[in-house]
Amino acid sequence: MAPGIDEEVALQAKRLFGSADAEQFQRVCLLSEYVKHGLLRHFDIVSELVASRDLTNSYAENELDRNIRQSLSTTNSFDVKLREIRRREMIRIIFRDFSRVADLDETTGDLSDLADTCISVCLEHHFDAACATYGIPKSWDGSAQQMSVLALGKLGARELNLSSDIDLIFLYDAQGVASSESGKETSNQAFFLKVSRQIISSLNNTTQAGFVFRVDMRLRPYGESGALILHRAAMEKYFVEQGRDWERYAFIKARVVAGDIEHGKDFLAWLKPFVYRKHLDYGAIESLRDMKRLINRQVEINDLQQDLKLGPGGIREVEFIAQAHQLIFGGNNPDLRERRLRKVLRTCGQESYLPEDVVHSLELAYVFLRNSEHAIQGWNDKQTQKLPEDEASRSRLAEVMACANWVDYVRVLERHRSLVRDSFATLMSANQAETDNLVEGNLFWLSVWADPGSAKAVKYLESAGFSDAKSVTAQLSDFISRLGELQEIGQERLNKLMPIILSLAAGQKDPDTTVERLLPVIEAVLRRSTYLAFLLENADALKRTVDLCAMSPWIATQLKEMPILLYELSDRNTHEVSFGKAELVSQLDSMMMVLEDHDLEAQMDTLRQFKSGAILRIAAFELLGLLPVMKASDALTRIAELVLQKAFELAWQQLVAKHGLPISREAPFKHGEFAIIAYGKLGGIELAYGSDLDLVFVVDGDIHGSTDGEKQINNNVFFSRMAQRIIHILTLFTSLGSLYEVDMRLRPSGNKGPIITTVGAYERYLESEAWTWEHQALVRARFVAGHASTGERFSEIRSKSLAKVRDNAALMSDVTGMREKMRKHLASDSGNEDSLEQEDSSMLVAGFDLKHDVGAIVDIEFMVQYAVLASAHEFKELTRWTDKIRLLDEMQALHLFQAEEIELLQDAYLAYRSVVHYQWLGGEMASFSQLQEYRQAVVSVWNKYMTNKQI
Repeated sequence: MAPGIDEEVALQAKRLFGSADAEQFQRVCLLSEYVKHGLLRHFDIVSELVASRDLTNSYAENELDRNIRQSLSTTNSFDVKLREIRRREMIRIIFRDFSRVADLDETTGDLSDLADTCISVCLEHHFDAACATYGIPKSWDGSAQQMSVLALGKLGARELNLSSDIDLIFLYDAQGVASSESGKETSNQAFFLKVSRQIISSLNNTTQAGFVFRVDMRLRPYGESGALILHRAAMEKYFVEQGRDWERYAFIKARVVAGDIEHGKDFLAWLKPFVYRKHLDYGAIESLRDMKRLINRQVEINDLQQDLKLGPGGIREVEFIAQAHQLIFGGNNPDLRERRLRKVLRTCGQESYLPEDVVHSLELAYVFLRNSEHAIQGWNDKQTQKLPEDEASRSRLAEVMACANWVDYVRVLERHRSLVRDSFATLMSANQAETDNLVEGNLFWLSVWADPGSAKAVKYLESAGFSDAKSVTAQLSDFISRLGELQEIGQERLNKLMPIILSLAAGQKDPDTTVERLLPVIEAVLRRSTYLAFLLENADALKRTVDLCAMSPWIATQLKEMPILLYELSDRNTHEVSFGKAELVSQLDSMMMVLEDHDLEAQMDTLRQFKSGAILRIAAFELLGLLPVMKASDALTRIAELVLQKAFELAWQQLVAKHGLPISREAPFKHGEFAIIAYGKLGGIELAYGSDLDLVFVVDGDIHGSTDGEKQINNNVFFSRMAQRIIHILTLFTSLGSLYEVDMRLRPSGNKGPIITTVGAYERYLESEAWTWEHQALVRARFVAGHASTGERFSEIRSKSLAKVRDNAALMSDVTGMREKMRKHLASDSGNEDSLEQEDSSMLVAGFDLKHDVGAIVDIEFMVQYAVLASAHEFKELTRWTDKIRLLDEMQALHLFQAEEIELLQDAYLAYRSVVHYQWLGGEMASFSQLQEYRQAVVSVWNKYMTNKQI
């Protein structure tokens, strides 16, 4: 007989098991007084567990639910039988857990399944009894009503421990009445209140047979002072008007466990935007930190340092780490809307919110802490997580946890808790902007913000390098006067943030202008204090915001108009210079994934958010000198292509869903396919900030056929609507602005032509009707979105058209004639007063129009286009590219220009484009001399080739 095992336990165990199995059961009895008591006082329960093999086997899906319902169907004493069932299952679960037949997931899953079924059968039992007495509850429209039971906390996550409370919320759909056979009416509220109380009594009351589960209803609206159950409209009113941050935290794990499951799920779906904010929510960290402070206070008051749940490095800190990431990022990442903690941690690792090694360590710590919690609670079914103090209990805990002794256990425990403490401290530390010592002389900046109108404030700003301190203090005073009534939390965050911003602005080259640009940005987010929390929590984003606003009025304006772009400036979004197609596609898909399929408004806003955020990052990198102009243009082009493809997909899906596919009259030959062709900067892979999109829509199919859906329309109408819907998606101005301006003038016959054209008609137009300037434009034309097969057909037609044999003299005359006409109308020295309005001011440098003046961008473009049109019939490789740099490379290889001329044209072209980008973003040129040199060189090459016709 094993030491510590009394004779009666050994005797009873041997009656039930063979010698090996008896020894294991005796060991568990030594470690659990509860199991020992079950063996000695409820031998029949243990005997049945052995006979059924449930003690050693896992349950199949729904097996426990079926067994419980079968047991209850044969009893007249519902509450007593329910407690017997609970005792049976607890003996089984503790035995399997302590003998490690079951792992943590199975143990918590079995406990949660037990609770789910017990709640469900209690609801059904008392609901049926109430219906027999009061009648069936119905809404005013006559539909039958049933309540829904929501589980929060560990039960909601299916992570129940051996002695958990179950946190429940009750609701029903609609007000109305139940009518008994005698005609007496009972309101639905009174009906379901009676049922709710009976459910709680059956589960929670302790009788001679024990209890089932302790029920905690304090998480319901209004807490203990609120009604035990509310109807749906009252629940919604509460969360709209009074929902608090801690309730968001609580509802992360919410799950419907009994009653009207669909109604419960529908309510949780309605509540999801309250729990998971659409935008990144760094204010959640501050709320969680406040909750943790309250817990820490209780830990200190009640001496809970050795509490595995609430103490430092305990279970609650692991939960807070996971749930902080859920609240911050869950609105944009559906994978984080997961109830189970370990799965959330793994997602945090996979998505790089946390380092993989930290996730692994946190998961190991969590399992160790939870198993330890079960070892303590399983001794005698007590609700405690406190480490034992007596030697015997410590030895038992070490034994369950497979440690050699108590000292060994404590060593392992402290290693895990230390890791959790460190990880928690990193996430929940006091705000980064303050702890990173961003504010040198912080007391002075606090005093400036507290009283900017004082002489002391002016004096300090002057000493800090502000050139017009009185103007700055006046701006600050005016800003404060416009604040109005801020919520307390918003005022508190603003008072923390503004001294830091002033300090950072003082370090800029022009601090006065920096403050002037930053104040409208801060004013734009005052009523949404989560943005203030984000800046306080993210020193990197705050520094970058100040730096970039100091450098670029364009960025300051973007941030003011779309504050959500602040999130794009965090280290997570700007840690590396990478705008690969796969990364951008993944980012856009993840943003679109959370939207409803038919919510076009939300989809359009998301496209705008994606485009604006990505372009802001490109601008930041370019201003910081980390992204050369060609890579910036590549990235801007790639973003436009992705947006166009998504706009095409949205339009196509909607029209096909409504009208069916556009089918040829020779069906089932094929259905029509649609392609978007880009000209101009997009076609030339040279998109700049603020560029519009020169587009042409082509169709490969029978324009006179019809669609095959229930609501048939002519194919011509279908494709026209496609084009119109795409333009609508791109150009509609919403709260997040518009995507792009669209220019359709390059389509066949220009503005007079139809909005779409077939591939065949386009080919015929290029062959017999197109002007030379249209063939020039074709040099930069390429397929960018839509059906690839149609894009391929267009590419073939383009190559064929460019490679046509031409009369070089006539071609030269047309090209130079068009260039002269453009210069007269658009160049800065043309005398045309409208010319500057037609072109962006970023094109002008010291009176030099970088696009249209002699020696400017258009001269280079026209030389390249002439060379392609004149020589492509001989050198087909000239039809391969659409961008100037690679076309010039080809021309060098073909000796159409001299090598030094090619290098000069490329350098000039890139320099011009760099300046255009730089000035668009608000930069100022320090020197004009290099551009003048390039200009003279371009003029020289033009005069050599475009007047002497040497190409």
